[in-house]
Amino acid sequence: MRRILATAAACALALAAVSCATNPASGTHHVVFTTVKSEQEQARRDHEEIKRIYGLYQDQAVQDYVQMIGTRVARNTPIADWDFKFFVLDDDEINAFTTGGGYVYVHRGLLTYLNSEAELAAVLGHEIGHDVARHPARSQAQRVLLGSGAIATAILTGNYALAEMADLGAAAWYQGYGREHESEADRLGLEYAARAGYRPTAMGDTMRMFKAQEAFEINRAKEEGRDPKIYHGVFSDHPAPDERVVEATLGAANITTVPRGGWLDNREEYLKAIAGLPFGSSREQGIVRENRFYHAGMKLTMAFPKGWNVQNERDRLLVTKKKESVMQVTLEKRPEKKSPREFLLQKLRGASVSHGDTLAVHGMEGYALITRSGSPLDGGEGPVRWAVLYRGTQAFVIGGASRSSENGAPLDDGVFMSSIETMRDMKPTEYPLAEPYRITIITADEKTKIEDYAKDMPVEKFKQEELRLMNALYPKGEPKPGDLVKVVQ
Repeated sequence: MRRILATAAACALALAAVSCATNPASGTHHVVFTTVKSEQEQARRDHEEIKRIYGLYQDQAVQDYVQMIGTRVARNTPIADWDFKFFVLDDDEINAFTTGGGYVYVHRGLLTYLNSEAELAAVLGHEIGHDVARHPARSQAQRVLLGSGAIATAILTGNYALAEMADLGAAAWYQGYGREHESEADRLGLEYAARAGYRPTAMGDTMRMFKAQEAFEINRAKEEGRDPKIYHGVFSDHPAPDERVVEATLGAANITTVPRGGWLDNREEYLKAIAGLPFGSSREQGIVRENRFYHAGMKLTMAFPKGWNVQNERDRLLVTKKKESVMQVTLEKRPEKKSPREFLLQKLRGASVSHGDTLAVHGMEGYALITRSGSPLDGGEGPVRWAVLYRGTQAFVIGGASRSSENGAPLDDGVFMSSIETMRDMKPTEYPLAEPYRITIITADEKTKIEDYAKDMPVEKFKQEELRLMNALYPKGEPKPGDLVKVVQ
């Protein structure tokens, strides 16, 4: 009682701009920075920015399926009248988040690694739990958004602290709410999904999937000589609940009986819903095959050095050779009445430049130069190769840097320029190469082995590991006869 009174007193003394709310999940008071109405309005505004940065996955059947499962879970919350909205983002990260206000987002890449409707319900329940507990409103200071092209801007403006993030990709919308809030969202998500009839132990399966992904990413990053991409959001910073925790959570929520007909898992229904899902990039984002990028919408292709790692990020192409060299390609609107030289010099205003020269690449006019500093690989001390190519209404901006330099240029400058000169229109015979790899569902028999299907995985290394991760068989598992198995073709 004393603690409740103290919390209420703190609310009374808060600034007028701050409001005091009751947690619908626990009945306790907490300080928030906005009203529910304001939170929902902000979420609607955020939605437009999220669509701009990530894009929505263009398959209405998948969108409707996720909305159906999310709505089924949300009906079992104290805030079911919030009219929850669920969206699949066209992004291959293994992540999910909420901005508050009843807006929940699942990255397309996460759907690849879930294996049942119950696991999807656990993920959506977790995010719904954040909304019920008003975690977004209580953690506004943790909101982080790097807009499209932010990393390129960091290099161009000489903000080397940000530029050093170039090999990590753009930041996730949220980096988690802290262990206490994440654990609360786990408990609430488990309760709401169970009330909707879904198998409660699916949350543990989902957490173990995230842990397996984290272990694999750490090993892969070590092999590739880079820092691991570890997302600190959903399920990542605490252990999977064992049977005792599940039973205790169900007991506290007064869920004492198994639903008539048993708990729902709906593995077959889930796999049917995601069959045909792109693996990696989608057609709208462009496809990388054997270090050549194809984009059917732009009718464009470009090649990169063999053996380098090509990442198709949501706002750029990022090409790296371990931590020795980095190259990125971004797209901007072509300015009116400015030559390529004027365009590039304006972007690099204030920088010391040299080696400037005009470019002519497959009918595109451009300009290239070197800045004497700005490299993200050595604290901004090294040179950077910059180029721009005009193509219709588009301006492709290319930057390249190496850890070492020679004669005032990046050590791999010849490689950068060679890649720039490969940008061209796609040939009619190349359009099939711009179609994405997709998930197919097969039924295993006595002879089915992961290695037999791993050869079709569109990754240079770790083919079997990737396929096992998709099917909850990591690190050494094999499918049993009769199992439904996800493969990539």
